[in-house]
Amino acid sequence: MGRSGAALVAVMTVLCTACSTSTPTPPAPDAPSATLPVATAKKAAPPPFTPPASPAIVVRACPFLGTTELQRILETSEDIIMTEQPPDPAFPPGTQFQCRYEGKYVSPWLLDLWISTAALADGKRDCTGPVTVLPGVGDGAFFCDMAGDAELVATGKRSHGQDRIAVIHLRKHRADVYTTLAETLAGRL
Repeated sequence: MGRSGAALVAVMTVLCTACSTSTPTPPAPDAPSATLPVATAKKAAPPPFTPPASPAIVVRACPFLGTTELQRILETSEDIIMTEQPPDPAFPPGTQFQCRYEGKYVSPWLLDLWISTAALADGKRDCTGPVTVLPGVGDGAFFCDMAGDAELVATGKRSHGQDRIAVIHLRKHRADVYTTLAETLAGRL
């Protein structure tokens, strides 16, 4: 095989080595550069609740407070279900409406909302603790402790020739939650 055979073997070895060796890839940068876009996962925001204008005639309580809005106020991520309750026969027909808000999975009861167009005899009679007045929030707005683990929030407003009252029974929360609920409902009565 001589010199030409040895040269052929050397050339073949070089070609095989060159073809089978991959070029090393550059190491990944430690931090993303300013020119590379960084993808971040964002949770889709729920659609905003569009509050109703103060209705000329009250026929239900549930439209006064949306579930997404209540989630935000109570700072909960639990799915909330609202259900209009049947009329209470103790009140004149068409003067009181109740909506119950319940957690779908964890909290069986979160809040009851009553919208009334009839005057209440004594809205504070269910209070077992001190009454905290909320000045500048509707007419006669207040909150107080009730028996057990519940709180009462109430506000009122004269609207469309009627005295309208919103009364809420809910689990105990912070005072700013009661104020926000009273302000929200006073604006919609």
